Amino acid sequence: MKVWSKFLICICLLFTFHLPVQAQKIAIPKQVVNIKRAANIKNLVNGSTLIAYGWFDTSYRRQPLKKSVQEGHLFNFVQSFHVDKYLKGTGGRIITVLSTGIEPLPLPLNPINKVYPGPMGEGRYVSFLKPVPGTKIYTIVGGWQGVYPVYEGKTITLEEEGFPELNELTLRQFEAKIKLY
Repeated sequence: MKVWSKFLICICLLFTFHLPVQAQKIAIPKQVVNIKRAANIKNLVNGSTLIAYGWFDTSYRRQPLKKSVQEGHLFNFVQSFHVDKYLKGTGGRIITVLSTGIEPLPLPLNPINKVYPGPMGEGRYVSFLKPVPGTKIYTIVGGWQGVYPVYEGKTITLEEEGFPELNELTLRQFEAKIKLY
């Protein structure tokens, strides 16, 4: 009898912990994420529903698109962004983020990476996000303009992509800067 009740408890626990993971499976949109660069910081901030500090899961799901470019086939990727702090807006602790990328992966200096960046790598970031209409998924505003890695407590502006005014700022300084807009 004891063995049978332990078995039932284990089964119940497995289902309890398994159900939320299944509930988070979101359909991946099949439209290409079009990146529109922001003309200035004001447009970047105002074009973002959420600005958040956190980290991306290195795992992701992908959906092939029926489109290719000279460099390869296009895929949509979704990955989770774990929010440590909201600098603008509010939401859940985990946000699903959509991006379009190419496989096979182009060389890092290939300009096509600016158009189709794909999933984010490991590390902490400040991310500018906006919702994909009709879904619970977000995209990064302005492509690489909307992503600021944080290293040793300070933001890094990606060369030729981000805004230099947002470089080398602590999280507190970054938050104060974007509140000006």
